[in-house]
Amino acid sequence: MQIIKKVIIVLFLLFLFSSLTKNIFNYQKKLSFYESFKKDYENEKRKNLSLKTEILKKSGPNEVEKIIRNKLNLSKPEETTIILPEPSPTPIIISPTPIPNWQQWLKVFVKN
Repeated sequence: MQIIKKVIIVLFLLFLFSSLTKNIFNYQKKLSFYESFKKDYENEKRKNLSLKTEILKKSGPNEVEKIIRNKLNLSKPEETTIILPEPSPTPIIISPTPIPNWQQWLKVFVKN
């Protein structure tokens, strides 16, 4: 009877230990998921803030006027506009490929 009690206690302790280890591993996985999710959330929050500030910068009256003037090629009444011509492409001089050395030597000896 003593042996059966000891075996049952040992089995019960093994069951508790295995359950505890399983719970610890699950907790660690969930904790790492939470940390990665929190990190992604913070990154997206910073990105959202930077986009909102960019929208505010772009919607200012001076910026809107600048964009409209650049797209429509307009100028203010007292401004002087300078139009630069497009640069012409430089011609590429194609040089013939040199004759290999062995053919040059052959010409030297066969020519005479």
